[in-house]
Amino acid sequence: MVRGSCRTILLLTGLLLPALWCTLAAGAASARQGEVVFLTSPASAAQGSTVRATVVVSRAVPRCTGTLRHAGTSSAKVVAVVRLRASFAWRLPATAAPGTWTIAVKCGRAGSAFGSFKVTRRTTPPAAVMVAVEKSGFSVAGTELGYGVVLRDTSATRDAVGVTVTVNVVDAANRVLRTDTSHLSGIPAGSTYYFGGDVFLDAGSAPASLQVSVRTEGDQPKRLAGPQVAGLTATADAAGRVHLHGELTNTATQPMSSLTRISGVVFDTAGNVIGGGVTFPTAPVRPNDHFDFDLPVTGVTADRIGSFQVSVV
Repeated sequence: MVRGSCRTILLLTGLLLPALWCTLAAGAASARQGEVVFLTSPASAAQGSTVRATVVVSRAVPRCTGTLRHAGTSSAKVVAVVRLRASFAWRLPATAAPGTWTIAVKCGRAGSAFGSFKVTRRTTPPAAVMVAVEKSGFSVAGTELGYGVVLRDTSATRDAVGVTVTVNVVDAANRVLRTDTSHLSGIPAGSTYYFGGDVFLDAGSAPASLQVSVRTEGDQPKRLAGPQVAGLTATADAAGRVHLHGELTNTATQPMSSLTRISGVVFDTAGNVIGGGVTFPTAPVRPNDHFDFDLPVTGVTADRIGSFQVSVV
């Protein structure tokens, strides 16, 4: 359209000014046909993240070059143009300088496009709280099995909250003989929790090992503290069954529920878990009051015990 108009003007006038007008008009039309525009581009990006940008070109070209720049730093990439689009991705260094960065895209005769975005400092989220299973073991007396599990909150600064412990008793063929699931309100940051329990098996069962899994609902800044336990001893009754005894003190400002779990784990002289058990207060324990507990341990005789531990939620 521009060229046809120019021919008409030149033929009619033969003047220099119309000729100059035609040259400028043709250049403007060419620039419009050769546009390169951003389809997507970032407004901001954190240190260490991936920066992505896509441009659309108005004419077919084989490739585009994209350059990421900041101060004396630059990173260039050449990508193919597919269906009039070229997409770029750059990985920012973890130490990328905060501030304004630019993206320059050149697509040959199709033209160029320029953009900018802000690089922000990377924020470090708190480490995920994980409750690790450090060791476990069990002992059997008839059809009753007593088990012990050593758990640890691996975060030094975050309490594990809403902890579910699932213990599967399995046989040599890895078949589950019994499942015991318990819920703990929380485990204090960086602490070890001695989790004990007992289950009854079907007659003729032959337990070979334990499978223990732990799930947490969340975490919180370190503030949990368990009740005080003192005067731990282990004795055997007339039938030879071991009992762990101790005194629990409610150091909280609220009464302790009669559903409070008092669990114990026993070890042999080599530090292996050989069993455990659980008991509960016979009544709510008021603030600053004491409760003397008796925690039976199934299948363990006194001569096998090297040490023992008790934990209270």
